[in-house]
Amino acid sequence: MARGLFIIILCFLSNFGESENLPKNEKRSSVEWYENCMELEKIDRGQLNILSFNTWALPVELAGHDHKRRFSIMADSLMTLNKDILCLQETFHPILRHNLMGTLTKKYYTYSDYHCNSDIIPYVKKDCYGGLMTLSVYPILSETFYKFPIDDESSIIEKIGSKGFLVSVIRYGDKRVNIINTHLYAGDSEFAEGMRKKQILYMFDIIQKLPEYQNATILAGDFNVNHPDVACSPVYDFITEHMLFFDTKRHLSNVDFTSDNRFNRYVPEEDRPTKLDYIFYKVPPEYGINIVAQSRCLDSAFPLSDHFGWGVDMNIEPHIVQKGKKR
Repeated sequence: MARGLFIIILCFLSNFGESENLPKNEKRSSVEWYENCMELEKIDRGQLNILSFNTWALPVELAGHDHKRRFSIMADSLMTLNKDILCLQETFHPILRHNLMGTLTKKYYTYSDYHCNSDIIPYVKKDCYGGLMTLSVYPILSETFYKFPIDDESSIIEKIGSKGFLVSVIRYGDKRVNIINTHLYAGDSEFAEGMRKKQILYMFDIIQKLPEYQNATILAGDFNVNHPDVACSPVYDFITEHMLFFDTKRHLSNVDFTSDNRFNRYVPEEDRPTKLDYIFYKVPPEYGINIVAQSRCLDSAFPLSDHFGWGVDMNIEPHIVQKGKKR
């Protein structure tokens, strides 16, 4: 209690100075001052809340995809969740990105130029970062996009998508936290799993050489792999057993599937319910992570995507060493 009061007093005193790089460079209001104090208090308690969400914003609208409806309400829906970190995938379409940037940057920092477009064919554009966007209420110190190598056997859709992974370094109080946002090869087949394995090997080769890799690291995104409670996945096993990441949700209930045709009319009837979207974590020995709450979200009767989001509220706690098998 005393420490929380000290933080509020510190916020009051700091209000007389200019804030560093506020989203949209907006001037501090009483509401922004209060929110900033609450963020400092959350950091003091080690709280960090994260969302991973595949927006299903393909460059071209196909029949039944309802771009206009979904794109018009997605930014407000994301704001309502009040997450600290947003890891978004398949933000290919320029209109969705324009809408998201117009609303979300009132609250969130960004680093890369998400207004950037590249041509697929004349008059058809996509983004420049493999459909990935990472937004944070905490300052983003650096960010790099790594494009997955294109394999000759890759599908034309995967080649057009130019998928990869986005590594962002977040300033979280006196700590640095890595956020890795990714979207792996799609498909429920042995071939597709083999392509994903190549991608995750490429990712691991790069990130373990980064000096920032010693920081606490969150690995989030649409991995297109089955959870062990659904079916075997060599890629999932590689992430948890060789890359040594923990899955926040080690055992599934019947309401944890992020691709679920029973509740999402955009999912084909022939697709079995499964979990494709994950948030993994890895921390230095002097820290541990306690999962406070997690669930699928954005799962209303009028879905925003063919995926539901996956949200996790966690505490990064000092002096707790993780024990047990990393599964």
